[in-house]
Amino acid sequence: MARPSKIRPQLDALLRTHDLPHAWTLEELQQALARLGVRSNFSSIFRSARQAVDQGQWHSVILRDGKVRFEWSGHHHDHLFCQFCGALEAVPCKLAQSLHERIEERTGYRIHDHSMVWEGTCPRCIRKHSRHSRSRPALPAKSSNPC
Repeated sequence: MARPSKIRPQLDALLRTHDLPHAWTLEELQQALARLGVRSNFSSIFRSARQAVDQGQWHSVILRDGKVRFEWSGHHHDHLFCQFCGALEAVPCKLAQSLHERIEERTGYRIHDHSMVWEGTCPRCIRKHSRHSRSRPALPAKSSNPC
């Protein structure tokens, strides 16, 4: 069993604050600890995060940008991810339990959890794009494919 982390209580407190960001990268956690005056190194933060996920106290979210983000394991929710600025926002999960049951019946899998990330353009980037439309690449069109 791994020894307890000296920085874990501070990391847990950061993830519980519900302040921005919603989910933290390892780099953001290290910067936040430094602002609090807590000395840490990247490998200690990585080990603490991995241990917290393994214990079920944190969730990890992997996005298209390849960065893993960590959040406190609380109520289940899904995410909105801005493809332009990287903003990440929690949104309520609207998938019905009956959908899980139908998928289990059709596939034979037993579903324990799911993770859904909706990708698009946040309101701030849409406004920014509309003000500078001549100098910015076109925003992707709205998707007509609901699945």
